[in-house]
Amino acid sequence: MEIGILKKLSEKHGNALPFACAIVICLLLFSSVIMEYIRLTVISNGVRNALQAAVISVCTENYGKTYNGLREGYSGGYYMTKNGEWQENFDLGDIYGEIDNLLGLDDSHTKKSGSSMEYSLSGLSVSIHNAPFAPTDINRSNKFAADAKITLQVPFSFGWGTLPPIKMTIHTTATYAEKF
Repeated sequence: MEIGILKKLSEKHGNALPFACAIVICLLLFSSVIMEYIRLTVISNGVRNALQAAVISVCTENYGKTYNGLREGYSGGYYMTKNGEWQENFDLGDIYGEIDNLLGLDDSHTKKSGSSMEYSLSGLSVSIHNAPFAPTDINRSNKFAADAKITLQVPFSFGWGTLPPIKMTIHTTATYAEKF
């Protein structure tokens, strides 16, 4: 049996069409994997940039509340209550609304291409860290910052629906830093 296979492989005449078809199919599969990777990279970078722009928008919207503390010292956003106690003074804004506006998403935070889903966003969590009240060392104290995480779900465009969608968590941070 082995002699017959070796004899067939060593023959000088034959047809290269099956081998050429196999090479073309392998190249098509390889190029589709590369194109899918590029598509996922472009989508995730666009979502990360939109999330970062929305978080920066929240930090700049809180400028008026943090400036009062920065004007007299190096504190974050605080105000004095009627009881004479200091309370934090900031708001989270509408980050989902900002992201939906930037990316053109619908009410369920989903981007659709025709009738099929291109990607969807969920699980937004925002954590705002206020600068400490009257820090002793202004160079080492924390700044007013906002951390945001969101889950991106992207279905694969190949695999005929048999592959599960890819889920990734995107994280970004924006910090308010005074100029002077």
